[in-house]
Amino acid sequence: MENAQERFAGASSLAVSHDEFWRNYPALARDVARYTSFLKSKGKRTKYVLAPRLFVGGIEADERFHPLRDFLRNPTIGNSEDFADILPVALKASYERLQGSGFYSPAIALEHSRNAIGVFRWLGVHGNIYPKVPAKLDLKPENRKGPRKNRCVDALQPMEMEEIASILGETFIEDFKVYRDISARGTQKVLGLRYLMACIKFSPSGDSDKLLAALSGRARVMCDAATVKAVIDGGEAVLTKSKAFAPATINGWMRDCGFIFEHLTGLPGRSYPHYSRRYKRFKYTPPEGTSLASLDFPETRGLLGSAKLRASMDLVRDAAMEVVRKHVSFFNAAAPARSPSSNAAEDLPRSQRSALRTIGVVVEAEVRSLEQTGSSQFSKSGRRLNIKNANEAMKALEDPALWRDAGLGVLVPDFEVLAFQQIMMLVMACIGATKPAVLASKIVFCCETGWNRQPIDDIPREVYQFRLSDDAGVASASFVQVFKNRAGHLVQTLLEHSELRGGRRSDAMAVWEEAERERSWGDFDQRCLLSYTSPAFEALELLRPLMEPLDALSNDERVHDRYFKSVSVLGVTCDQRAITSVFKEGTLSTAGLTFRLIRKSYLQLTLREVGSVEALRSHAGHAGTGVLLSHYLNSPDIRRELEQSTRFFQNAVQSLVVAEVGRPLQLLLPEVDHEWFYNLARVSGVASAVGYGVSTPVAGAPAFNFRPSDENVRALLALRMALDAEETVANPRRWALIGVPLCGFVTAVVARLETAGMGRLIKRITESLAIDVREGRVVLPILNLNGC
Repeated sequence: MENAQERFAGASSLAVSHDEFWRNYPALARDVARYTSFLKSKGKRTKYVLAPRLFVGGIEADERFHPLRDFLRNPTIGNSEDFADILPVALKASYERLQGSGFYSPAIALEHSRNAIGVFRWLGVHGNIYPKVPAKLDLKPENRKGPRKNRCVDALQPMEMEEIASILGETFIEDFKVYRDISARGTQKVLGLRYLMACIKFSPSGDSDKLLAALSGRARVMCDAATVKAVIDGGEAVLTKSKAFAPATINGWMRDCGFIFEHLTGLPGRSYPHYSRRYKRFKYTPPEGTSLASLDFPETRGLLGSAKLRASMDLVRDAAMEVVRKHVSFFNAAAPARSPSSNAAEDLPRSQRSALRTIGVVVEAEVRSLEQTGSSQFSKSGRRLNIKNANEAMKALEDPALWRDAGLGVLVPDFEVLAFQQIMMLVMACIGATKPAVLASKIVFCCETGWNRQPIDDIPREVYQFRLSDDAGVASASFVQVFKNRAGHLVQTLLEHSELRGGRRSDAMAVWEEAERERSWGDFDQRCLLSYTSPAFEALELLRPLMEPLDALSNDERVHDRYFKSVSVLGVTCDQRAITSVFKEGTLSTAGLTFRLIRKSYLQLTLREVGSVEALRSHAGHAGTGVLLSHYLNSPDIRRELEQSTRFFQNAVQSLVVAEVGRPLQLLLPEVDHEWFYNLARVSGVASAVGYGVSTPVAGAPAFNFRPSDENVRALLALRMALDAEETVANPRRWALIGVPLCGFVTAVVARLETAGMGRLIKRITESLAIDVREGRVVLPILNLNGC
């Protein structure tokens, strides 16, 4: 381990040494040094020098690239164009070599490879003796899903350019292609208009006919900005109704249409309709939410709905809890290695004692380096102590059997020879809490409380603000400050007593509730009463012995103030990585698993328990419900349940309106007007639709009775649609005498229903009725208004 001063131990095995690089590749080394001289950061310069050395190490080890190796040793001899094709292949092969070596994570391997590409791309442009790197070089295949959100439904296909040309003419298509060529993302930028043309073809309207006529250059066509906006709105509605695309995708396409129409407006010598993209605003549409139920867990296949969600939550929590228990067991078993001079290992077998002593040599050197410098002995800023014995011990620790002989096989990976990073992870696990243990504990806590990740990270060193007989108060740092300010002199009392009872319990809960009501602690700070039987409480207590030794290994106040911290070769920190970047196998390595997804799943399960979004707000720690609906309660299952609740509420309101009136809705009209409207309804043939019995004799109009049921409201709205259609063809005199008063009559009834709280019901029935009429399932009432 003499060369372990490199930031990553793999550099000594995969890269050519600094001296070899300058001796065998002097011209390349000078050019790389010139490139890095423009970088201000010392860390970046180190990375960009290491990347070409890793690349050169790869081409030296692979016979396929020996001609390229010979060229780079003396690039002034030979033609760089001869290697234009082989250099990209070599760069890709270098990435695959780094990724498969086991020394680097996929992300670090990708970073080194991209750095090498950046260096050689610069050399190809600024140094004429090197081959040029293509503008785009993909090291790994892109996983593009395309714009489709749901491939189980039929979707409109964008109209082809040839068909657009046949409809709008060659002049428009030439202007359209010019815009495509001068725009960034040209092909994608015009995709929105192609979809808009497909929507116009699928669902034409009067506005769309005017727009097509204006775009094709037809004379004397009245098409203003309102018409263009109406067409864009119609296209957006058609695409949204298809449910094949995400709302954000549709918004982007329609926004692109606005840019195109605005561009066409400014073309000289053209008569396109005026439009500005500012005429239509597009609100932010958060992506449709998912939950843990959407992840591909083999254990939950076959389950549906809330049952699958609850099973997925339990699966993730149990997997994280298992990780915590393994690390705690490993830490406890490594006690003799942390203190070789103690008598803890006297009763153990000789082979186990010998293995523990070997491990203890490295552990002791690591602890002393961390205490003195805050970094590992193998880092650049660390201090090497007992170098000879530590190197011999590190060599012995490459054998997994030694760890198993020491009784520490619970965390040993299944490899024949352990890499440097794997050894250091085990050594750090002997010292205290490592990133996997801390991250697993946070996952358990999030599954049980639904907290955001940041408040979990901010849990103070004194986790429990007070303890009751059944639970304890846990809060993030900001809420704790408000709580202590409120508690005042009671804080010392709360901390002095291990368990509060009687009056002290009442005082603590009163101060806790006052701090909650004060709401000066911020919208994202969290607090909860954690039960002693909760897995979250168990995870916190199991990890406590692993956290306590870490305070002595760091001088960072932020580390001392926080409960969650971990030790690595970089020292003791509070920083954490993503879940899937830490766990490489098992349930916790499932793609897409994040703290945000766990929180969303927790809130969705809690919603089913508390029954309303408003009641959920206090559990989520938000001042309002807007964030919950748009960001957390937006999965398909939750949306369907909320819609069902809304419809149930509408029906309940409808029943209350009828019950409040005591009788069906009655219009308070003068007798003359009442009889006039009754006669109009009879003559028009729609008496039953507006609440009059058909068999009622004409003489003596009965009282107007309108029961606001779904069927009656649907009939009333069908009458309104029939009047709208009849207005354009009706006899003017007959329309003035009968149609206009009847329109006023229907409008008055609809307005009265809306004021009674049935606006959403009317909107829903109107949309449903319009679809049925358009698809031919419903025929509108026939009105007798076109006679002489």
